[in-house]
Amino acid sequence: MAKKYTVLETWIVNTTKPVESTSAEQTFDRMDRQGGGKLPVIDVPIEYGLEDHFLDEARVRDFAAHLGGAQEVLDVGPGDGWPLLRIAPLFRAVTGAEPAQRRVDAITAGIEKLGLKNVTVKKVSPTEFDFPDNRFDGVVAASSIEQSPDPYKAISEVFRVLKPGGRFRVYFEPSEGRERELTEGLMFTETADALGYHYSLKHSRPPWERDYLVKFANTPETKEEFRKLRDLVDRLGPSPSTNPEIGLQFLERNQAAIIGASFYELEHFTSETMRETLEEAGFVNVRITWSAATLARTIWPRLKDVALTDAQAQAVCAGLADLSVRLDAPAGLGEPVVATKPS
Repeated sequence: MAKKYTVLETWIVNTTKPVESTSAEQTFDRMDRQGGGKLPVIDVPIEYGLEDHFLDEARVRDFAAHLGGAQEVLDVGPGDGWPLLRIAPLFRAVTGAEPAQRRVDAITAGIEKLGLKNVTVKKVSPTEFDFPDNRFDGVVAASSIEQSPDPYKAISEVFRVLKPGGRFRVYFEPSEGRERELTEGLMFTETADALGYHYSLKHSRPPWERDYLVKFANTPETKEEFRKLRDLVDRLGPSPSTNPEIGLQFLERNQAAIIGASFYELEHFTSETMRETLEEAGFVNVRITWSAATLARTIWPRLKDVALTDAQAQAVCAGLADLSVRLDAPAGLGEPVVATKPS
């Protein structure tokens, strides 16, 4: 499918002349908190009686189970510390490789808050690790490989720093199951120097994404305009093509306050293309397996009214993770992939 441009995207390109950027610089260095500041354990106490928290525990146990006996683990692009800070108690030492300084600062604060002694975080691009060859015996990535400027180079770097026999467990934002070929999104950020209008377009066939940031001068007047805009988005939804008042009309009305713009483009994966890419990079025993969280979701209706203790909930999630290691999943459902570096 040819790469189509929306009316709003065409206006942004022609009017603001955006410069090329990266997701780290344009998005993650501008965000206040990821996950809405509601990440279990990292932001708020975990409550296993909540479905989201139970599934979070299952995902954490999934990483540990698929890495086998790994002790020195690298997390590629942990954002605000997920899963880095969550998996830390399950390994001897964990290291986060995060390209956005604001996210590094958030992780550092999380390490101190949780009193973790076995966590290291470095500001480094996933395409240019400054780790030696064969450094880690396990690597995890959660929706971060596709955020890299070059995901294939990032996977090559993972292969390089992984010890022979080490495993790589990779989750990604799946493109399978999207009902529409093109999905729009809006997000807003604020820094001391600028208010950010973020416009994204995700295409399903082939799976790829373009993201734009239009910067506005941070003044009382533009702050009020953005407040009204957020109210409109809450009421109308984040589709500027359907609702021009949150898209083209807003930008045209406030054009005089625009102080710059940037963009980046991402390639997304399906389970099958991720498996093929890992095999091409040299990995063996590459498998699409069920996520422990997917298994946890299927049994949740039977567990939600059971008063499990914390230890029982953790044991259930660990058992589901061990089971997921043994269960191959069909391609086309967006389930995660595990791979091994040849010995």
